Amino acid sequence: MNILMVTNEFPPRIGGIQTHVYELSKALVKLGHQVCVLTRLKDTSLPQKETWEGINIFRCKLVDSHLVYNWQLRRKLRHLIRTFNIEVIHVHGMRPLVASKNLGIPVIFTNHTSSFIKRSRQGENIQRKMLKQLKAASTILAPSQILVEQTRATGYTGPIKFISNGVDVEKFCPGASDVRAKLKIPDHAFVIIMAGRLHAVKGVVYLAEAISTINHPDLHVIVVGEGGERIEFETIIQSSPCAGRVHMLGFIPNNDMPEIYRAADVAILPSLMEATSITGLEAMACGLAVIGTNVGGLPVIINDDVNGLLVEPKSAEALAKAIQHLLSDRILARDMGQAGRKRTLNEFSWSKIAQHVINSYPGNEIT
Repeated sequence: MNILMVTNEFPPRIGGIQTHVYELSKALVKLGHQVCVLTRLKDTSLPQKETWEGINIFRCKLVDSHLVYNWQLRRKLRHLIRTFNIEVIHVHGMRPLVASKNLGIPVIFTNHTSSFIKRSRQGENIQRKMLKQLKAASTILAPSQILVEQTRATGYTGPIKFISNGVDVEKFCPGASDVRAKLKIPDHAFVIIMAGRLHAVKGVVYLAEAISTINHPDLHVIVVGEGGERIEFETIIQSSPCAGRVHMLGFIPNNDMPEIYRAADVAILPSLMEATSITGLEAMACGLAVIGTNVGGLPVIINDDVNGLLVEPKSAEALAKAIQHLLSDRILARDMGQAGRKRTLNEFSWSKIAQHVINSYPGNEIT
């Protein structure tokens, strides 16, 4: 098929949507499909046209005004549809939807974010506005059941299908790492890692409170990411017994993350809202047990007591208990990590996710 991905967010910018679109596009190319990506040009140092790993990437300048934005994007869409004989438009993010409708080919929309859930709960007027945008899509995909449910709650009556996020199981895999040595973490230490945006929705303050109650000399914590909750997180940690064993690494490029994961024993996802976490899948693929909250798409990837532990959200006590459980039984943590690696290979590789996506496109549907 000739597929056009449309997104405001794409690498080298960092984030879950960016990773999803890039990895899905790569996997579709490997399956023999032609993929173009149309994205917004935000960094003028980047070329407006280039090719990465078989993906044709087009960046265009778009103004913020909705009317002009839609006109500019629609004109570019028409050009690419004619040039590449596009058969399906796959939109990521709500804003490009309006410009993508009524172009004579099917529009698929992947509903990625927890912000959609917040907006859909703000009353009937907001839901009507959201529904007007969603009607551009002939099929909607979502990486968590709660996103499926909230999409349906807007009144959208077309097909909606859950399809998980995926992971590059070749890039993210078990292996050696010198990160412990660089951070002066002892070989015998038990290391947990949290990677992601340090925002309230990620539950980072609850994690800080949990860590501060565990005074065990073997416990070390690696935190990767930046965000508005970092100061509060660090303030809580600084006054706790474990302050010297929490390693704040800030932003780390995704290409460097496999080595960071390999330095850990357990990944932790204390989120208040979450889809099928790409971070969680990356950690699983590297052979880590995962502690996560029982929200959104996390129960999809964490099989409780098999490849990790599920706990209630907004509970520092529950997080601390789960950490202490695996800290006291490292063989169990290792076995859970091995089970997680096996599960990513069997269910969550991008090649498998890409095939699910193709099977959801009009004319290819498999029920």
